[in-house]
Amino acid sequence: MDWYVVDKKYIAYLKKYDNKVGNVEYGDKLKLHIGILIEIGKIKYYVPVSSPKLKHYNMRNGLDFQKIVDPEEERLYAVININNMIPVPDQCVTQLKYDKVQEFRTFENEKSKTDYIYLLQKEKSIIDEIDEAIRKKANKLYRKVSKYPESSLAKRCCDFKLLQEKSLEYNETNR
Repeated sequence: MDWYVVDKKYIAYLKKYDNKVGNVEYGDKLKLHIGILIEIGKIKYYVPVSSPKLKHYNMRNGLDFQKIVDPEEERLYAVININNMIPVPDQCVTQLKYDKVQEFRTFENEKSKTDYIYLLQKEKSIIDEIDEAIRKKANKLYRKVSKYPESSLAKRCCDFKLLQEKSLEYNETNR
């Protein structure tokens, strides 16, 4: 999988319809998404990756949540909130290239930039090892939430159907 930056205006648009859509901008930092997890028709879904919080250490991997843990170090690097995956039109997403990371985020110095790139590379290598499992979870989650929209699982997720509809509308009006 690859890293992607989702357009801030598009995220703001989606947030008007679903408050579970996550922020992508935190001052001089940004939240990245990982590659296409599922594709429904012509709509591609991307999922945000977050820094681990204290609560994540006690959480278990599940259908809608995945820890990014280095199996050798047993260190928690990040988490993937599959429940917050969002549909994104092609024109609203940019693949992040390591040599262009400073276009999306500011750094105090060259070392902090190098450290951040190393972190992204490490996280990506772990994600690549479990890529297929994450994709299977995302597909299963989408099917379950679509079939049981009133379930407790669905209540933890973005409204996939609504966001698909809004994504198509955005795509049509912003071509």
